[in-house]
Amino acid sequence: MKENVLFKQSVLWVPRWWLVLLLVIVSIVIGILVVKNIAHYLAVTEPKQGDYLIVEGWQSESSLQQALAVFNSDENNYHYLITTGGPNTNQIKPQYKNYAEQSAAFLLSQGLDLKKLIVIATPASAQDRTFLSAVMVREWFQQQNSTPQSFDVFSQGVHARRTQTLYKKAFQQIQEIGIYASKPADYVLSSWWTTSVGAKSVITESIGLAWVACCFNPGSYGSQQEKWGVKL
Repeated sequence: MKENVLFKQSVLWVPRWWLVLLLVIVSIVIGILVVKNIAHYLAVTEPKQGDYLIVEGWQSESSLQQALAVFNSDENNYHYLITTGGPNTNQIKPQYKNYAEQSAAFLLSQGLDLKKLIVIATPASAQDRTFLSAVMVREWFQQQNSTPQSFDVFSQGVHARRTQTLYKKAFQQIQEIGIYASKPADYVLSSWWTTSVGAKSVITESIGLAWVACCFNPGSYGSQQEKWGVKL
């Protein structure tokens, strides 16, 4: 037989039909497990304790009440509650300049002791707001000549995993950064896909966490790039 100069004969191994079926079934099972548990993964709660509980100020009042309950719990021994947050861009004429002050006022109205409250506002910036809030808290600690060995952050629902990740990026010298996730008021974590609020929250936070993992570059530690886009 004359050899073909353009093509050559080779053997192609293909899996048997039952192996293909098995791989499809395994993939479906894994996909279902991921979908069912991803909300719990995002809404992580793993406190490390310490003297400070940092509360993200943009949260709903229901979530802030849960944060206050954690702060006042007899099981914890927090000395100070720190509120953070940047300008409120959802309102044309907001009552407070930023979410840090807004959440602080609400927590005080709910019985928080003023002597235990620290308000650390975040400036307007094109930088990731959660990360920049963490940087501002870090700088506040530096101004106080204080380096806590550990502290906890309280965030809202499925945003918690991303919050903890970004705080660890900002506080590179502190490994013991705990996190609390509030219980969602509008949906159930174990069936998040059954409501539009749950689906939007989980999908958005999943994309956000993936972006932080693959693409977020805050700049070197202590550099001006960490505050990129700050409006003076």
